[in-house]
Amino acid sequence: MMTAPLNEQEKALLSQVEPWISQHKEQLIGELAQWVAIPSISRADLAKPGAPFGPECVKVLDHALNLAKQAGFRTEEHEGYAGSIIFGDHAQDIGLVSHLDVVPAGENWTYPPFSLTRRDDFLIGRGVSDNKGPAILDLYLLKLIRDLKIPLHHNLRIIYGLAEETNMADLRWFAEKGPVPRLSIVTDGKFPVNFAQKGQISFTLEVKEAGVLAGLSAGNASNSVPAHAEILLDIALTTALEQKIAALQGPATGRISARKTDKGVLLIAKGKAGHAAFPDPTLNAAPVLLSALVQLELLSTREHQLASSLARLFVSPFGEGANLALEDTPSGKLTLNGGYWQSSTENTLLIHSDIRYPVTTKGPEILNTLQRQLAEWGGDIVIQAALRDVPPFYWPESDPVLRLLQDTWNQITERHDAPYSMGGVTHSKVLPRAITFGPGYARTAENAPDFLPEGHGLPHGADETLHLPTLLNALPVYLLALVRLDRHLAEQS
Repeated sequence: MMTAPLNEQEKALLSQVEPWISQHKEQLIGELAQWVAIPSISRADLAKPGAPFGPECVKVLDHALNLAKQAGFRTEEHEGYAGSIIFGDHAQDIGLVSHLDVVPAGENWTYPPFSLTRRDDFLIGRGVSDNKGPAILDLYLLKLIRDLKIPLHHNLRIIYGLAEETNMADLRWFAEKGPVPRLSIVTDGKFPVNFAQKGQISFTLEVKEAGVLAGLSAGNASNSVPAHAEILLDIALTTALEQKIAALQGPATGRISARKTDKGVLLIAKGKAGHAAFPDPTLNAAPVLLSALVQLELLSTREHQLASSLARLFVSPFGEGANLALEDTPSGKLTLNGGYWQSSTENTLLIHSDIRYPVTTKGPEILNTLQRQLAEWGGDIVIQAALRDVPPFYWPESDPVLRLLQDTWNQITERHDAPYSMGGVTHSKVLPRAITFGPGYARTAENAPDFLPEGHGLPHGADETLHLPTLLNALPVYLLALVRLDRHLAEQS
């Protein structure tokens, strides 16, 4: 267990990092721009042999592996499920795990989502922080270790997944068939060390005979909070309606607008987008719109009841509306999100949803509680059979590897942070012996953009933003952590 301060050899090693970064920063940004330009949304519905997640994911993986080859590294392609970049010639690997797939762009971007925009110290584009920025940092970490001629006892194996944002079928496959490293660091979280991740239930609610509610449209992914929701009503836009909209109360206050169209009135709700697992700065536009519909009294009796139930279910991101207000000390509150609202068949509304539940609870119990609540509302809202329950992840805080990584972070940053838990889900859930460690960061006035609209700049949201200096500051942390981890594992052998 590493508790001593940095020694002189470590200090000398770290002193070489900043000059190296200065020489390579612009190249990193240029290559990241190429990755961002590829809209690598994981699409299993477009699967073909060698491309289980669609053509754009294969394209971004091929591009990343080609860059690694040009830099002189060995690469492996794992049947389109993932790809590896390897440095070293040893019997065992230490893994660096990230992903190249992204969530859909969504709406309300100020800047183009699939073109990297650079403004001062900030980079903007879909995937810059989740997870293409950290993924390219892994590649440059290998270059740094090679250029500094640091001897290691293990290979370093970067593993790039392609379905982290959907069902993690990428590294589920790799865990069964790929060369699983002796131990892996997942570079898809925040610093310091993540020791617990909530369980995740991905499910779809089906509302048959939904009437006008079948036309409610919002969002693009179950794990993203929609900032925009709309519904077309076969009514006239009158002065009386405009006055009622202006007088709306509760979550709909000031967030509803109406636009006249050839087919009636388009009612629009504005919320705040973000990641479903971190809902505090967000506001789901769909229940805002439902609340407005209830108050405006524009629905039939059945539609009114359905809208009231759905608004109650999703208006809070913490599950109170479904009797799921659960919380524990290791991992915090349960979260509930209706992320993608659509109609796939006539008169039916589908709501693709996401629950993150505390590590001390169990998925089947959560589902039973939700089922009972839906039954109390008359059984018109049902859970489709095809759902996914990913159990929680927990790495004991006393484990020497966790302490080694945690001490490295605190010693370099001169902080006294503790390991953390989160509702976010990473590949630590599916890859054996994998622990999430950075390179994300808590937002401060210095590293958060002040030039974006309110609610913009977050992962999974509009104008996803990366603070470049903070990302690059992760390189010395990872460098020393890998040197120490390599030595620790060698001693264990």
